[in-house]
Amino acid sequence: MIRGVHHTCITVSNLERSIAFYRDFLGLELLFTEESERSQDDRSRALGIAGAKVKLAILKAGEARVELIEYVTAGGRPYDRQVNDVGAMHIAFQVENIDEVYRRMVDHGVRFTAPPATIPAGPMAGWRWTYFFDPDGVSLEIIQTA
Repeated sequence: MIRGVHHTCITVSNLERSIAFYRDFLGLELLFTEESERSQDDRSRALGIAGAKVKLAILKAGEARVELIEYVTAGGRPYDRQVNDVGAMHIAFQVENIDEVYRRMVDHGVRFTAPPATIPAGPMAGWRWTYFFDPDGVSLEIIQTA
């Protein structure tokens, strides 16, 4: 039976650039990196990608882990999903002061869909949130709970 969520994974086009964004800019803790020296048959089978050679990093935000993976061989297509596309996902990072975080990120050129919005009613009333994009255009969220 499922005991919990171990990690979330994001495929990236450039691992070093993404580590700089998630660690140095967003403040996630880098736990480790790994690079396969060659295509590993068991990894390729598990991924369903023949000849997959990868570089990856595991980062931590609170108790949540985020895996960043770059396919060195057998690279895929650039990410171009909209948040309403079936299968589109995002990670929501909890912050204490969304306005301060939003301003800092905008000042550093991070692209947002809109300024933070406040949920007016219901079980999430008072929560504030907005979507932004990582260097590969992957949708992410910052949220401040009431």
